[in-house]
Amino acid sequence: MTPANRTRTSCLVCGSTEVRTDEVIDHGVVLLAECPRCQYLWTVRVSAVGHRVASPSDAAGVAA
Repeated sequence: MTPANRTRTSCLVCGSTEVRTDEVIDHGVVLLAECPRCQYLWTVRVSAVGHRVASPSDAAGVAA
């Protein structure tokens, strides 16, 4: 994925925009995100057309 296609992400807990992401292919593209400020971890599944789909951990607000 090129930088132009990436979605700007901020931490769901502290709001920091210094979020690190990594892409994983698992039945589609999954973004693994980590906030270096508060160490919150979450995943975001990306659909085939590039739209973000909330993961169960996003909906529950569960930190890994």
